[in-house]
Amino acid sequence: MRMERNKSRFGSAQIRDEDGRLVRGHGQFIADVAVANSLWMEVVRSPYPAGRITTLDFHTARGMAGVVHVLGGQDQQNLHPFPVRYVPKGCEVQATPFFPMAKDRVTWVGEPVAIVVAETKEQALDAAEAVWLEVEESSVVTDARKGAEEGSPRVWPDHESNVSFSYELGSREGFDAIASQADHLIRTRIEISRVAAVTLEPRGGMAICDPDGQMTLYTGTQAPHRVQTELAQVLGVEPDGIRVRKTNTGGSFGMRNGAFPEDALALLAARATGRAVRWQATRSDAFLSDTASREQSVDVALALDKDGIFLALQVDGYAPIGAQFGQMASHPMTSNLPGLVGVYRTPVIHAIMRGVHVNSVHMAPYRGAGRPEAIYVMERMVDLAADTLGRDRIELRLRNMIPPERLPWDTPLGFTYDSGDFPAALRAALKAANVNSFEDRKQASAARGMLRGFGIACAIEPAGGGPKGAQLPEFAKITVAPEGLELRVGSGDAGQGHATALSQVADHYLGWQGTVTVVAGDTAEVAKGVGTFGSRTMGAIGAAMNVASRDVLAQAHEDAADLLEVDQADVTCDRGVYRIAGTDLTITLEDISRRTGKTYVAEAFVPTDAGTFPNGAHIAEVEVDPETGAVRLLAYTVADDVGTVINPLLVEGQVHGGVAQGLGQALMERIVYDDHGALLSGSLMDYAMPRASDLCSIEVLHCPTPTDANPLGVKGAGESGTVGALPACMNAVCNAIGPKAARHLQMPASPHRVWSALQAINNIQEAG
Repeated sequence: MRMERNKSRFGSAQIRDEDGRLVRGHGQFIADVAVANSLWMEVVRSPYPAGRITTLDFHTARGMAGVVHVLGGQDQQNLHPFPVRYVPKGCEVQATPFFPMAKDRVTWVGEPVAIVVAETKEQALDAAEAVWLEVEESSVVTDARKGAEEGSPRVWPDHESNVSFSYELGSREGFDAIASQADHLIRTRIEISRVAAVTLEPRGGMAICDPDGQMTLYTGTQAPHRVQTELAQVLGVEPDGIRVRKTNTGGSFGMRNGAFPEDALALLAARATGRAVRWQATRSDAFLSDTASREQSVDVALALDKDGIFLALQVDGYAPIGAQFGQMASHPMTSNLPGLVGVYRTPVIHAIMRGVHVNSVHMAPYRGAGRPEAIYVMERMVDLAADTLGRDRIELRLRNMIPPERLPWDTPLGFTYDSGDFPAALRAALKAANVNSFEDRKQASAARGMLRGFGIACAIEPAGGGPKGAQLPEFAKITVAPEGLELRVGSGDAGQGHATALSQVADHYLGWQGTVTVVAGDTAEVAKGVGTFGSRTMGAIGAAMNVASRDVLAQAHEDAADLLEVDQADVTCDRGVYRIAGTDLTITLEDISRRTGKTYVAEAFVPTDAGTFPNGAHIAEVEVDPETGAVRLLAYTVADDVGTVINPLLVEGQVHGGVAQGLGQALMERIVYDDHGALLSGSLMDYAMPRASDLCSIEVLHCPTPTDANPLGVKGAGESGTVGALPACMNAVCNAIGPKAARHLQMPASPHRVWSALQAINNIQEAG
């Protein structure tokens, strides 16, 4: 994918040039990729949640009009399982062999069992319905806590337990010792709902196999090179035997951070038929087969002294990982457990999380990838402690916050916060949200029979790798030529505005104000790459561009001296401007290339020095109708610290989108399986999504404190909105309905759940 950009100043609000093409309908999504004589692939999915396959009959389907190819799970002899990319450090995991199709048994509703390839979509659909599947059903489990119990139905009969791993951080003995002596010990159980990414564009692909065996996959993804390497392993070929070409992507959010079974099956079908093969998920397919995320059930305890100082925190939890141990199935519930620290000085933290197999599609990262869950747990506990002890929520937070003069701060779970001013961000958000006049607004709501509340979330998240030494490298290649600057990068743009922001980085490093062409998303055109995830792109690509830029500037130094007619030693260079020392005589890199006709090329594939910790304070204000339980969002304010702000307009857009997704989970979104393994929320009739009318204007304040972890000083912005919105919104609803009712409320705060929580209090009062 190529994008051109002109004249973008670093640090200024620049609109995205990419958007004009998209809003005019000139983008290229999967449905827009046209290949002559292509076939259609339909995936046959199991309607059974668990059991041994006894019959899989293709006889009728193979004889139907237009059918070219049919494959079932037993036809995967030459395929390999998907690689496991992430396992919690120190954990022993018995990974399941995750193949593109079920072989001997099915383990969730929606699992692929066969593919039908036909001349047209309609013919493939008809033939898929003719595939006869019979399963000897077995008992199922869909709840992680129940699945962990001894005697629970096992998802994998050859495993001793559904518990795939137990991941533990900190000291249980240390927590117990402090808790036994603490003045106050606050305990509760917190349930975090499972959600789906629900991308605007469902997943799809166009697979091509040349006569020489070279394969190409067009797909929407945020990590083309990762998709390439995973598919190469599954198909048993070298990575360069598969070319991944990223189209425009209608939403990614972490879900499209790797390969899916359908990607491998489409390539397999193209190789078998010698023709291009298209597949496109329906919305129903997406709910059944897109990875899900977030769900956890945790018991939490917070110990405090008589002055309200946090002494110790414990989190003991269970999380479903799905039926299969997918590439990143254990990541969301474990990788960011250290984020439980939040922005507070809590000296002792003990956490244990059990990953449990259940009969559902497997888990994977979703925007925030564990950080919203961790911050929600901590921020909910702060409010609960304040309510229990009769303390002010704001004062309790400020009393326990890490002060800026104590940074860098080593947390008890392994993070090092290098920069930030957490109290200042909270005070800025409170001021902008007019919290001092909240009581007047609350009384006005009460006069109309409404309940009003505001919620606080002091959020912080690891971005770009988290702890020092955990960073992945990223690739950048810079080519400076008379006709313009070309930048090739390894991260894929899924709507973030990379071309705009990276051209501003080119201005920062090279003073470049001419044409910038950004090439990304094609493994044949970009030599290396890792991908866009974890709020890492600007820091990671910025580090690679820094190295490559210095190389380019060094290459052009001699030519600058020649054009300025002085010795090289007499020429200095600052961000692409060469100057005769002590004078105002200058020449730019752009002028040098144009006047000499030379091309300068440099590339780098390097990590950053460390991860970063974007942070901020979120304030949500809501109104609740006690008669119906309906929640209305009235105001939302964010004071965000994302380090150096390259483009404030893009940052604010990222925050707005992240906040909307966090609010969606807090108020309405929830994936639900029944006790028999059936998906009850398998369409947009059953899975609620936030509309524009559910939101309000979102005010974003910039409170940057640059980091030294990467050359640009950026901290990441893509996920910070979600990390803060989830707890801020839930805390606001709980504040509105009061602490007694709040103890009966778990997310999402849907009207029925809010009404039920209020009714529970009324019933108790009536009984008393």
